[in-house]
Amino acid sequence: MVAAGQKKIACPDGEHIEIDIKQISIQYDASSFAGTLSSLSVLGARLEVKPIKLQEAAIATQQWDEFLKGLAAGYNSCAITRQQYADGVTRVYPRLKEDGAALEEMRKAIDAGQKADAKRLQQLSDSLYNNLRRFAQTSGKEIILERIEAISEQETDDRRDIQSISARLDALEKANKQAPLPTPTEVGEHISELRKSLPGKSDEAETAYKKGYGLLNQYRFAEAIPYLQQAVANVELPDFYLALGYAYEELPNLSEAERVLREGLKAGSDEKHEAELANQLGRVLLDKGDLDGALQYMQRALKIDEKLYGPDHPTVAIRANNIGQILLDKGDLDGALLYAQRALKIDEKVYGPDYPQVAIYANNIGLILKDKGDLDGALHYAQRALKIGETVYGPDYPQVAIYANNIGAILQTEGDLDGALKYTQQALKIDEKVYGPDHPTVAIRTNNIGTILQEKGDLDGALEYTQRALKIDEKVYGPDHPDVARDANNIGQILLDKGDLDGALQYTQRALKIDEKVYGPDHPNVARDTNNIGMILQAKGDLDGALKYTQRAMTIDEKVYGAEHPIVATFASNIGRILRAKGDLDGALRYTQQALKIDEKVYGPAHPNVARDANNIGMILQAKGDLNAALQYYQRALRILQNTYGPDNPSTKTVAANVEEIKKAMHQ
Repeated sequence: MVAAGQKKIACPDGEHIEIDIKQISIQYDASSFAGTLSSLSVLGARLEVKPIKLQEAAIATQQWDEFLKGLAAGYNSCAITRQQYADGVTRVYPRLKEDGAALEEMRKAIDAGQKADAKRLQQLSDSLYNNLRRFAQTSGKEIILERIEAISEQETDDRRDIQSISARLDALEKANKQAPLPTPTEVGEHISELRKSLPGKSDEAETAYKKGYGLLNQYRFAEAIPYLQQAVANVELPDFYLALGYAYEELPNLSEAERVLREGLKAGSDEKHEAELANQLGRVLLDKGDLDGALQYMQRALKIDEKLYGPDHPTVAIRANNIGQILLDKGDLDGALLYAQRALKIDEKVYGPDYPQVAIYANNIGLILKDKGDLDGALHYAQRALKIGETVYGPDYPQVAIYANNIGAILQTEGDLDGALKYTQQALKIDEKVYGPDHPTVAIRTNNIGTILQEKGDLDGALEYTQRALKIDEKVYGPDHPDVARDANNIGQILLDKGDLDGALQYTQRALKIDEKVYGPDHPNVARDTNNIGMILQAKGDLDGALKYTQRAMTIDEKVYGAEHPIVATFASNIGRILRAKGDLDGALRYTQQALKIDEKVYGPAHPNVARDANNIGMILQAKGDLNAALQYYQRALRILQNTYGPDNPSTKTVAANVEEIKKAMHQ
């Protein structure tokens, strides 16, 4: 029976009733087997078969909505017949559910300690994957599986996992949307005017580009490069430089990508292609860590696009957002905010207030405002992003989990720990449903919940969640992965709060050992670990050891970020506290004033970090006997915290107590 308002479509194979994508997304949901695949695929070492097809199938189910959209669009446009549609939803989909149910029983058995039937597991994995391919072929989205397979093949066995493949797939999809490569049809149009002067070469170049483009579209970058090199060698067309530069960038071979794109700019082109080449070169330089170079070329691209399209075009919004992210990396929060707000304003005007890209830009603004200390503003934008995400995708989509998690982080910073816990648990619930209970993303969420519970004083709960994160990451990555180091470091902080200083030191030293092995001695993660060891040694009364480790942390981050970065201010503040404990009040004052100077410059005069520094200076001055100056710094810290968090925040109450204590001392 046709529901009221449903459109009838006349097709060659008979009448089609228009399909509502939201309705079939509910009816043909993949969550019943998506979580099972994710959970099984991370068991790795406990399986006798390599979980490659399980991994690829798990990632493909994350793209399930794209398969359904393709099915609906094909059916509504008559590209898919009634018989093909029926095969997909009444034959293939039930088989997927059957295979998923059998795999779930196997997962439960493995979790219970039973040995997996390797042959049966392989059969079920192959069957489910083959049915996924049939469904993808019917929906016209087989390219998704081809891309997943290509990325999986490019990963080494020790690095192949759902998280790394999914992240790579997402990054490539984002890059494709922001800067799509010219299609063979577009290239044919561009090259047509050269046929008279270069008849043979232009034909050879076009043929080579078609082959290279097809491989690029499948994400087979190494295989595409020889064809694209052949195209450039025959005709120096900007489109060919763009494609070859992209292939090298994603290989990745950033030096060759930079060389090719610079050659493309030197070869000369129209303004449109100049902007595209400059933007891609900026992206490569960003990947290389050259923020100033990246900014220069991104701004060049923006200037050209403003001229070509006007100030309110979606391409201009993309360029502005990218510049904002570079400025954020450089620590220029005001500049980052300006560009991010411009990107948001453009897309609101073009697409309306409830578009997915609007949610992404709103979320970006929320993160910048959080860093600036404007927590009310950050919360407003983050909640807007969440609302759009829930409207567009529904309540159980990975992007919704990201937005909910970000709101949790903002509320945690505000001191609303109950609200933070609620939103972070929402994110965890979504990700457990999407990825299963043993996925690295689930580990991130449980880690975050652990930090919230730690702040709430529920140290046993914090330890339980953080140990769960560690267990997942050890299972997925093995014992020597940076995520394992992160978890071990966090457990160390919880044990420090519990007073188990020996246990805290053991876990934090484990984190340091992993990070030194992975990154070398001068990486920010190593600085984090050494700083935390310093905190533990200070609690143990080993002030000389604490000073040594914290100074090492500060030296590393001064080298990495420069002397005026906020993290350097944090370490300077920590050194100030150690020196105060050692009785070196002049040294303590010098380091803490350095921290204040950095934080004022980065965040402005009314940021919580400035309040932290001002309060610490007040404590040093009080110890030196300068009560009037100490009171001024305490009062400054109190005003900032009252305005930021309100009077009932624990930090506000602590500083208020300092003010009252010194006033009392001054009147005695």
